[in-house]
Parts: sequence; C-alpha cells; structure tokens
Amino acid sequence: MTFSSSAPHRDALLALCDRLPSDLPWAVTASENLALRGFDVSPGDVDLATTADGVYRIEELFSDHVTRDVVPPEEAETETIRSHFGALSLHGTEVELMGDVEHHIDGEWVADPPVAEVREFRTVEGREVPVIPLDVEAAGYRARGEPDRAAAIEARLEAARDEDAERATNSAVPEEARR
Repeated sequence: MTFSSSAPHRDALLALCDRLPSDLPWAVTASENLALRGFDVSPGDVDLATTADGVYRIEELFSDHVTRDVVPPEEAETETIRSHFGALSLHGTEVELMGDVEHHIDGEWVADPPVAEVREFRTVEGREVPVIPLDVEAAGYRARGEPDRAAAIEARLEAARDEDAERATNSAVPEEARR
C-alpha cells in the first residue's frame, strides 16, 4: 500500500510495528487511520487505541520517548472522551496513547469495543499495521461531536457495501447471461 501520510508518521508507525509485542492489542485510530485508508486528511499526530494495561506497557517499552506520562481517565477526561492517556515522540511525530477509551453518550460513559476483538490490518511497507474499523471510527467521531467526519466515513462504508452487493450479484449470474 502506498503511504498517504508524512514520512515521519510512516516512520513512527513502522517503529511501533517493529517494537510492540504481538500479544499487546493496539490499533491506529482517528485521522491517521483515515489517512491509511486513503481519506483526504492531514493528521497532526498518530493516535493509538489499546487497553489500560497496554497503554502502560507501551509507555514502558518506549520510555526514552515519553513526552507525557500516562495518567488515568479521571485526569485525562474531556466532555466527550476519556481514557488512560499519555504521549510519545517518535521520529518527530507525536504519538498519543489511549487505553480503554470511553465516549460520553447521552449522559453515560460508553466503552469502545475491545481493540483486540475489532481491529483490522493494513499493510504498510511490508508491515501489518492494526487499525480501528471504519464503523467504530464513525461512531467515535459522532460521539465527539464531529458529524461531518462521521458522515464522510459512513458514506465510504455505504459505497463499499454497494460495490460488494454488485460484485455478489454479478458473480451469481452466469457469465453467458451477463453478455
């Protein structure tokens, strides 16, 4: 896959892929995830979603790159999102770490689906980069009060479903009938 973000972002992602153990569930989320999928966005940083334990393990594994120590959700809460939160600097790129992300929806804190259960993978320069599924991204953007970005993601998902349905229909029709 051709990488559509900046070289420092690519280098940061590849460093994460190379150093994070396979038993640590993590995934790229937010605008960097969208850039990896070809959306016309310019990410300012790389956002990672993981578990509460995962965020502290990443902080430890990259201890020489920590720019913000990980803090519990009570210390990193906004009106719309909270998580165990910290940050690294890798190859000149800020990497924000979020563990056990929750969104504030209809007066309640609602946990995102477990990263290990929902993540997908995109190949970038021979590495399998874990990413959050687009339907989960859309829900997160909607919960954070960004309906335009959520709608753009949902439109992409709908177009993909339409293409899949058309392919399924075409494959079910014998070739001679399609002529």
